[in-house]
Amino acid sequence: MKRWPPKIVVLIFFMVTTISIYGLEHLAENVEYPVVDVDIKADFLSEAYFSELSAQYTQIRSGYRRWYIFDHSKAFAAHAILTRMMYDLEKHPELLIGHMHFDLFFATFDRHVRKLPYITEEIHYFRNILNRYGEAPERLDEMSELAACGKWRLFSARYHRYEVTEHDAAYHVKFISADGRFEAVYHTENGLIVTDSVNMGTYNYAPGSIHPWKYYQHHKYDKVPWIQWGNTDQISYEEIKQLPTRHGSIEQKNSTTELKQLIKNKMSESTATCVY
Repeated sequence: MKRWPPKIVVLIFFMVTTISIYGLEHLAENVEYPVVDVDIKADFLSEAYFSELSAQYTQIRSGYRRWYIFDHSKAFAAHAILTRMMYDLEKHPELLIGHMHFDLFFATFDRHVRKLPYITEEIHYFRNILNRYGEAPERLDEMSELAACGKWRLFSARYHRYEVTEHDAAYHVKFISADGRFEAVYHTENGLIVTDSVNMGTYNYAPGSIHPWKYYQHHKYDKVPWIQWGNTDQISYEEIKQLPTRHGSIEQKNSTTELKQLIKNKMSESTATCVY
């Protein structure tokens, strides 16, 4: 019996997987999330609150389960849980700050987002509310200290260097929190955080990675919605892409290199004063 070379087998597997994913994505376009009441009696952010969310997810999914491959019960239940969590946070926004279950809230929210075949416009824009809880400082010098302590990391700001103000966007730099969720963009010349609707930092429902599956999820839940709706409803992706960009300029490269060196120097200086 003839055996195919390993490279051919890998190529066929890749093609089949890609076609399968495309097929699932195509089917997802026809999914409409029903309005489902999620009855939670426990106090917001208590241990019982998260236990009830879990129980409600299981109950809702069971109610929509049809015992065939594409019943969408998981998506329906996840969307219902997310809707309830968004309502609760908007009703009690201050309770999450410094709460012992701070990380659990975001982990739970993100996990349910990634159960959806696609996210809605409401969930997409909700990332801007979530990103505020990253507590990024207003000034770059403070962020540099946090980066030197490993709490934030300097990342590419390629999609955050569009010209929209009198401040040269070549000097924009982006930081992402250590857990990959929160983002903040700064201007290295004036040392202040950038918050305009074009270049602002946004929350990641699926932090990026070189791992294929994580890369795919980041593309699906963070990049695709941005292309569809932009960062806010004030300006679309199409309008953003028409703006001149300063990415790749000499000023941009030099300022980024200087900041990297500054953080590197601070790392040795700040080790003893970092608080974890």
